Amino acid sequence: MSAGLARYLKDFSAPPPSVPDVFELAQPTEIEFDFVPEPQVDLDALRREAHEEGRAEMQAELQAMHQQQIDALIASQKQAEADIAAAYEHKMAEQLADALPRIAADVRELLSFHVMNALRPILDAAMTDRAVESLAQTVRTVFAGEGGIELVLKGPASLADKLRERLVGLDLDFKNVEAPGMDLSVEHGDTVLMTRLSAWCESVEELMK
Repeated sequence: MSAGLARYLKDFSAPPPSVPDVFELAQPTEIEFDFVPEPQVDLDALRREAHEEGRAEMQAELQAMHQQQIDALIASQKQAEADIAAAYEHKMAEQLADALPRIAADVRELLSFHVMNALRPILDAAMTDRAVESLAQTVRTVFAGEGGIELVLKGPASLADKLRERLVGLDLDFKNVEAPGMDLSVEHGDTVLMTRLSAWCESVEELMK
């Protein structure tokens, strides 16, 4: 069909869709919005809370640091005390090692002094008896067979009496002459016999100094 004829025939195709008028305004509708109100923020409270948290953290940190320093000082003090004690014990051990021999000698000397002081009367008596007995034996030997002679006894009367008791039975006369000192002598002419008790006493005194 030609283009000229076609424009006089009825168009039996589906009508084109209607296009709304772009300029036609729609009826306004109300839209409801459900808004949740935002919570109120207390800035001062937040600042105070942050300040308290910071201060608590700082205090905890300072306290931990302070405790560490205290622990270090305590450990150092204990170590110093241990070192001083060890040095003191070492020094004491050295001093005792040096002093013990001297102390032992002093103790022995002290004991010896007390023992000698306690035993001296007994020893003096024993030595006196021995000295008198020894002098009596010497008199018997020297003047054996010489009867009727006079012997001069010089010294303490107590020793002279003991000597005479030991010479009972001999034909001898005795003349007592009491003289100072500890020794007893027996004299006849140029013969002089005597005890040595003074030497014994001097030895004892020397030991007890």
